[in-house]
Amino acid sequence: MFAAVPAWSRQDAVIFIAVITALQLVMFWLLTTVYVRMLPEGDRCPVCDHGTCAVERRGWWHIVSFGARNRRSWCLECGWEGVMRRSDAWLARDRERRRAWRQARASMAKRRSQSGQLPLSSKKSS
Repeated sequence: MFAAVPAWSRQDAVIFIAVITALQLVMFWLLTTVYVRMLPEGDRCPVCDHGTCAVERRGWWHIVSFGARNRRSWCLECGWEGVMRRSDAWLARDRERRRAWRQARASMAKRRSQSGQLPLSSKKSS
């Protein structure tokens, strides 16, 4: 009356678990990406449009704020607190500041290595 249902082999179970796990990981990645894209961008409060202050990230906030691209912010005017995306303008300013700092350190090190030495033109020839 009923046909016999073939039993699952171990290989079938491994493939099934791998596919389900891959689907869950893809869904987690997609939902996280959508969540990060929904965060407000810049340094202005989304409630009152005043400037916000960065709040130090400690403990689990390093994980929640998804890296250096996002920051925890607090509005001095209305008291709003949350995570915001840093804009590309901020990243460009930060890169420029780091580059200027490296150049200044390199020029200071160059000057320091030459200190105490006379220029070649002022050496007396005998």
